[in-house]
Amino acid sequence: MKLIRLIFLFLATAWLTGCASPQLPIALEDTMWSERDKTIGVAVVELPKPSVQLTGNQGLLDLAINTGLASGLRSKVETWELASMESVPQHLVDELNARGYKAKTLPPLKLADFKESGAKLGYAKHDFTPLRQQQVDKLILITLYVAGTQRSYYSVIPTSDPLTQVGGMTQVIDLTDNRLAFYEPFATVRAADGEWDEGPEYPNLTNAFYQALDESEQNILAPFRAQMLTAQ
Repeated sequence: MKLIRLIFLFLATAWLTGCASPQLPIALEDTMWSERDKTIGVAVVELPKPSVQLTGNQGLLDLAINTGLASGLRSKVETWELASMESVPQHLVDELNARGYKAKTLPPLKLADFKESGAKLGYAKHDFTPLRQQQVDKLILITLYVAGTQRSYYSVIPTSDPLTQVGGMTQVIDLTDNRLAFYEPFATVRAADGEWDEGPEYPNLTNAFYQALDESEQNILAPFRAQMLTAQ
């Protein structure tokens, strides 16, 4: 499972950056905690709908067949909720405010509302500096780019059971110049505990998804919690 997660993280980073050189993780800067006069905004990018992903070596006909056979699972996966991820910014803001920092939640952001910056590595891919008009100096931005299940195939033959997946990235962006003060992809892949193919409700797979979602949320919060404690 650890190898699968590493592969998933690599593919996720490649997906996020396209053909360009991937942005490597950036450790959270200490200035985050020394500049108490700065206002920190926390937001999520509008969340995707949970989906079923079919990966592997498949022709168009293979994909059509596999998609049809996965229709029952898809019907269930599309009912999975991401409401707890939407509440992560408020949790983080509450913890920041409790420790004496100035922080506030922002409404979910649409990337289409922000111009692509064309910036080099070390800077956000979109220009978020207009958010300074909302009296925000630094932006903690949580992006979820995939949620649901993935299953690999060779032609019409499954080569794995469905695995639940939650993946994205967390950034801290200095709105003075759009520079990244923190960058960390996250990915959680979890198998069902027991039989997965128990339609139409798929209870074991559903439980695995919400465990993966919770683990991802804790991974998002952990770097901030750890440094807040040591910065006191």
